[in-house]
Amino acid sequence: MDNINLITDKKEPRYVVVYDKLFKMINEKTFPENSRLPSEPKLAEMLGVSRTTLRQALSLLIDDGLVKNIHGKGNYIIRKESKKSNGLEKVGNPTYKCIDLSIDSVELEIRIEPPSDYYLNILGQKTVAVVCVDRWYKAKEEYISYTFTIIPIETIVDFNLDLNNKDEILEFLETKIYMDCSFTNTRIKFSTSGNFTANNHPITCDKKFYLIEEGIFKHKEFPIVFNKVYLPFQHSSLNLTQIK
Repeated sequence: MDNINLITDKKEPRYVVVYDKLFKMINEKTFPENSRLPSEPKLAEMLGVSRTTLRQALSLLIDDGLVKNIHGKGNYIIRKESKKSNGLEKVGNPTYKCIDLSIDSVELEIRIEPPSDYYLNILGQKTVAVVCVDRWYKAKEEYISYTFTIIPIETIVDFNLDLNNKDEILEFLETKIYMDCSFTNTRIKFSTSGNFTANNHPITCDKKFYLIEEGIFKHKEFPIVFNKVYLPFQHSSLNLTQIK
């Protein structure tokens, strides 16, 4: 691609001029969706600006959701509109709502553990045992998201779940629990612990994650299921639609 001429306005900072130019090129499909931008040195040379100015413009494009930086790979154009029909304001599995890639499969492991102080603190109630479920989500043979679930054993009894049937447990956690619940209590944090938390299947991404902590309730004071959902920055977007 040839060098790009910039028409500058002395009233505007130079990084704003670069941002406007790149914004226009993205909208005009000069850089198609999902394509990789030229390297930063090359792109700065094409635009006739310093790398510092270019990075300032790119940071704005990243904030606006037009460009995503993938560590070690470069800057990529991403789709302007999410394919998701709704955001986190609707009850539902946050992984499918927030991950930008199409999930191909889910791996699941189940174990029963004694009710440690940690589990009792999260659940806010006493229980004779907890069922812990690990879920690893895959896209194109790579692990892209991880969810750790804590279930009091009473929930297993109340819903008549068979812990030996992984398909039944997966359907319950992915779909049925959201259909049957009364409400959820959700907190969004930032985390760098997603990879070692995911144990045997670290997520293929940089070290930054959204952490969604989700308590799921059904006509009770205490959650019947508690999820810790780790979503990598590079593959995720969190959307909320607020109505007055």
